[in-house]
Amino acid sequence: MRHTITESIKTAKSTLVRQGIPSSIYNEFVEQVCLAVNLENPDDKYSQDLELQHVRDQQSRLGEEAFMKGFLHKEWTRALNDRWTPAPPTEDGKKVHQKDALEQTVCLQKVLWDIFEAQWACRNDILHGKESKTITLDTEKKTNRLLEFKEKRDDYLRRCDHWMIDYPQDIIVKWSRNHKI
Repeated sequence: MRHTITESIKTAKSTLVRQGIPSSIYNEFVEQVCLAVNLENPDDKYSQDLELQHVRDQQSRLGEEAFMKGFLHKEWTRALNDRWTPAPPTEDGKKVHQKDALEQTVCLQKVLWDIFEAQWACRNDILHGKESKTITLDTEKKTNRLLEFKEKRDDYLRRCDHWMIDYPQDIIVKWSRNHKI
């Protein structure tokens, strides 16, 4: 899962650069993500900017859980607005659409969701994937329980119900346990 979060952060950095987020903001944002998941920032570009320290303090007042859910403090928008500069026109003299501070804040939020969505998908694959230890243990437990019923059918089952477990042991082991009968 650490690998997944690290790769998600790298992808997030490139996405934020493509979206035109100022480097000081996205470095601070990545630092916040690393703090929330208890991961060391690989770039370690920690900002000494007082305004960004204020943003970090305000976000920490909301809490890590709020941050991980995508609730960004409004100071992020204010910091983006202070660093916003209009894009220079192209050679043809046409204006290039550049996202304003509010649109850039939405980009930060989307990137944050993408990071934790990848983490959630990894977690679900570990718990519920084909090679999941949980599923393997559950299947083993059910198989052992069925074999125990077969061995002790006189103690557990009424005589008229013995036919339900009267199968060879190798057939019982091969039964699918993924659906209800």
